[in-house]
Amino acid sequence: MTVRFFNPGKDYKKYQAEINREMRRVLKAGDLILRADVEQFEKNLAEFVGTKHAVALNSGTDALYLALKALGVNPGMRIAVPSHTFVATAQVVSQLGAEPVLYDMGEEPPRDVQAIMVAHISGTVEPIPNFGIPVIEDACQALGAIKNPTTEAQAWSFYPAKILGAYGDGGALTTNDDIIANEVREFRNHYKKDYSKWGINSRLDNLQAAILNVKFKHLSKTLERRKKVAERYLMELNGIEGIKLPVNQEGRVWQDFILDCGDKRDELYEYLKVQGCETMKNEYPFPIQKCPKSLAYEASTLRLPCNEHLKRKEVKYVIDKIKQFFAQR
Repeated sequence: MTVRFFNPGKDYKKYQAEINREMRRVLKAGDLILRADVEQFEKNLAEFVGTKHAVALNSGTDALYLALKALGVNPGMRIAVPSHTFVATAQVVSQLGAEPVLYDMGEEPPRDVQAIMVAHISGTVEPIPNFGIPVIEDACQALGAIKNPTTEAQAWSFYPAKILGAYGDGGALTTNDDIIANEVREFRNHYKKDYSKWGINSRLDNLQAAILNVKFKHLSKTLERRKKVAERYLMELNGIEGIKLPVNQEGRVWQDFILDCGDKRDELYEYLKVQGCETMKNEYPFPIQKCPKSLAYEASTLRLPCNEHLKRKEVKYVIDKIKQFFAQR
């Protein structure tokens, strides 16, 4: 048996009739850029997250970049960034000429900075510091976990393998701040209303918005199915010597199921690969030195398949192969 980490073909097949109908409608009308489907998606997202505004963009990375840009982050500023996060969280700070100041897992961000980035990795909910300085949430892996946020802005990704995935790149920024929302809306579209400023092209295209609106209707079922898969892993893998399971934190969602297998990580990865189980090493390399706890955690952890399209027999197969691996050691 082969168990894919994520299977885009399965995803499309599940929603094929609805998505084909919406794609034909959009293409026949020629509504391709910043049209009603984008506006509807922004409304759907803002209502779901619980914010006043949502601005659709071409990626979660751009959402982080534009959040910092709208807050006035400039070269020379110091921005606190979690060490354990995807490279984009730190990358956008560097691209603005600011300095990413890393803080380690389980530690508070430094206070001598101009803004703080918080990353909710794999659907967990990280604490929000209240230091009287702006906070941007990297929520790209946490759709459904963050509700009614009070921080300055939140970034979301709709990369195909995300909880709500497009069939290409996609992202959004949510906020309750009118100034940030208006600034990001203009910046994403070249500042066409004010050519005295430089902007960029960071628009979510209308076709992807239409697809995401279809999948939004099924989001609650998607979240519930992922939870069921994770709970099965938690139950069946509990008590195996040599592994540490993720915490089933109240309110979290399951973008990924991360298994801590210590110094057996690489060996387990190769074993499961031979057995047809596609997993991913939980590594987020940076071009700058990361913090010790983050490096140790990333070197010992593996992401298991955990999505709404997995069949019970596929989940069982992954579990059985993990049990077999540790029984042989």
